[in-house]
Amino acid sequence: MRINYSEYRFPQGSTLNQQPPQPGEIWEVNRSVYSPLEFSPQEQQHLFPDSARRFLAGNAPPRYVMIVKEPESPVAAEEWQVVSVMVLSLNTDFLSSVDLLIPATLSGVRQDLLAQTWHVLPMLTCNLSHPIGKRLSREIYDVLLNVGDYYHGLIDQPPSASEIELCGLKIGKGLPEQKPEIQVFHQQEEAWSSVLNVPVAAYNVYLKTMNLTSAIVEDAVQIEQELIESGANFWVQSQPNFHRENWRTSGEDRAVKK
Repeated sequence: MRINYSEYRFPQGSTLNQQPPQPGEIWEVNRSVYSPLEFSPQEQQHLFPDSARRFLAGNAPPRYVMIVKEPESPVAAEEWQVVSVMVLSLNTDFLSSVDLLIPATLSGVRQDLLAQTWHVLPMLTCNLSHPIGKRLSREIYDVLLNVGDYYHGLIDQPPSASEIELCGLKIGKGLPEQKPEIQVFHQQEEAWSSVLNVPVAAYNVYLKTMNLTSAIVEDAVQIEQELIESGANFWVQSQPNFHRENWRTSGEDRAVKK
């Protein structure tokens, strides 16, 4: 891979021309991967599994994510921004205690969605295509995040089944670890999510490279300045008849001493 120093190009309708993604919004994922690093065909083959390549080639259904946290800086401030998202799926056959069903009546999407509350990760906003449906309510948003936080041990008590259902969501029975078919589904979804996390990893490499380049340039400038100062001092010290008081910075003050 190599850094793309050319003009960055983003898909038509990218988030650079839209309002920043807001928590609770549902966005469609781009079928093209954009990042500050360019991947060769061989690297793409290695980095993206079959499920990801099928999606990028347009041979799989669209994919959606729910915005968990908006970008930290304004959209106009930089080309590459990171946003936190929860992965959604059109495959609603794997309902569990952490894979909750969002009915189409709540999301405004044409069909039901499966919210993978356990599957929250960063992605570049340039790989978001456009918002769809309706922004989920704060109540639904909080319930989804709390279910995932409990699964990962971040909070002590999960929302109750009745609390979840009162929001209009549907919950399955049993933990994913107790159902092999759901474990396989989770593994497949983690593999597909390379579409989201590979560009973020590339962005982190890009940042490290830029920071290293900047540090090298700063060190080179500092060394050059020290060499210039050392050279000037050495020249002054090597002139036995040189007196600083004879040096004038103004033409009017410059005098020739005989």
